[in-house]
Amino acid sequence: MSKLNRKMIQILLIVLLAFVSACSSSKDEGTSKETPGNTATSVSPPVVMDGPLQKYENTVTLTTTKVLEGDVKFKEGESIDNNVIDKSIEQDLNIKMKYLWTASNMPELIEKIRLALSANQELPDMLAISDPLLLSQLVKSGKYQEVGPLFEKYAIDNWKKGYENHSELWNGVTVDGKKYALPSFNMVGRGNVMWIRQDWLTKLNLKAPTTIAELETVMDAFTNLDPDGNNKKDTYGLALALKDMGVNATWMGSPDFVFAADGVIPTDNFWTKDKDGQAYQPLLSPAAKNGLGKLQEWMKKGYFPKDSGIYDNNKAIELFNSGKAGITFGAYWLSVWPFPDLIKNVPGSEFKAYPYPSGTDGTYKVAQESPTNGMNVLIKKDMEHPEAVIKYMNWFYKNYLEPDVGTKYEFGLAEGYDWATVDGKPTNDKSKVPNYMDAVRISVPKDFVYPDAWVDMMRKFTAGEKPVTPMETKQFGGEDAKSLEGAKILLDGIDKGYQLPPIIGIPTTKTMMSKQSMLDKMRKETLTKIIYGAAPVDDYDKFLEDYNNAGYKDIVAEVNDWYKTSTK
Repeated sequence: MSKLNRKMIQILLIVLLAFVSACSSSKDEGTSKETPGNTATSVSPPVVMDGPLQKYENTVTLTTTKVLEGDVKFKEGESIDNNVIDKSIEQDLNIKMKYLWTASNMPELIEKIRLALSANQELPDMLAISDPLLLSQLVKSGKYQEVGPLFEKYAIDNWKKGYENHSELWNGVTVDGKKYALPSFNMVGRGNVMWIRQDWLTKLNLKAPTTIAELETVMDAFTNLDPDGNNKKDTYGLALALKDMGVNATWMGSPDFVFAADGVIPTDNFWTKDKDGQAYQPLLSPAAKNGLGKLQEWMKKGYFPKDSGIYDNNKAIELFNSGKAGITFGAYWLSVWPFPDLIKNVPGSEFKAYPYPSGTDGTYKVAQESPTNGMNVLIKKDMEHPEAVIKYMNWFYKNYLEPDVGTKYEFGLAEGYDWATVDGKPTNDKSKVPNYMDAVRISVPKDFVYPDAWVDMMRKFTAGEKPVTPMETKQFGGEDAKSLEGAKILLDGIDKGYQLPPIIGIPTTKTMMSKQSMLDKMRKETLTKIIYGAAPVDDYDKFLEDYNNAGYKDIVAEVNDWYKTSTK
């Protein structure tokens, strides 16, 4: 064999061996994919960054809108487009907020959204609105998507638990069995108590009233027996705020107590169940006439100022804190603010919380706060990352409401806003934090709570237990001994069934859209005339007849038709 032939054979053998080796290697690699023990050549699957608070690998821009009311505040140099909260969210989640529009109030924002919708302009990825009619229009437009599956997949557990405990919240945002918005929570259980000048009771040898009849005796004495001892007839039994809310319950100077004794909730558009399970508004029933008659009578007797119709909450505060009124009905926390000014203005004065006076059956009824504040969050259809809205909300539910001890959010969302280091120790006590600003107000929905949190915390605090969690510490820091006494009164009322829950999610019906404004005006005019004595109280019977004929009976029928289907 020639040298050339031998060389050729050697080359062919080398190529053949290389080919066999390559095939063997390829076969081994294929085997290794199916053999758990062989990890040397296995390939790890990519990490799925899909958890409720998982940070995105690439920045996700989330467009939205924001109402910039007076309680939304920024440090110098910051703004809605450059603020500490959005920077933290971007750092933690890699979600960048972009604001398409801002508005000074919710009606202005609603109008901007309606104009954009009608002009087919760009709409934001995330919307937080409180208008049921606009919500319905946005759902019908097809531009916003069903949120149920996204919520179930991405929401943190305690957010889900809030809806599990209050499933009625879904009623107002469900269309054809699909959930189209995320209702924001409101804490139930909070409410009003009766605040009395305890030193006036002592001076006049009176006891705190427990019934409306006893209350009239005390108001008469506070008005006519010179309880402040200045030898002038310049005091009133009662401080009321009738300007903005009429006979509706309000946080200071509330008139609802006189109706509560008759089991009537005098709040406009408050729907609840009657004894037959039908939806109705207690104010628009004959039972409300007695309370109106009492207000008319008490105004004539001078138990409260004749110009109380132009008193807002602040004017009622001014009257009480000046030492010229002996009783007012308002929030359980008024002892924290603003009542301390009474002590400054009138040395030796004392105030104390008591339950609402009861009716002849020994009970009273007040409205239970709704488990929703009326704000609903929508998610735009065809977003690349619709779950970013859920993650944004998760960030607040976790870091604002349930921050882990030792994390940067333990005491608040932003140092220098809602917490600070004072005397070497971190604190979120509003009275100690210099220039305190509630950082959560910067969020799109503006507030985050769990519906049953207040009741749970107050049961602990009024039993003498100390706060444990960061949220409990924050809440406890905003209470004092007198507010806890007021909270205990409210808890007792809850246990006795004195708080009536509202029907949640009532939609804007056909007749509401066409006649509600006219009906509202009709109602307010009649109530004002009766209270001020311009019309006899018996005119309320004729008013109810006219009101029904003007469209209210149709609204009642429409609401009950909806209610039957929503409770199935």
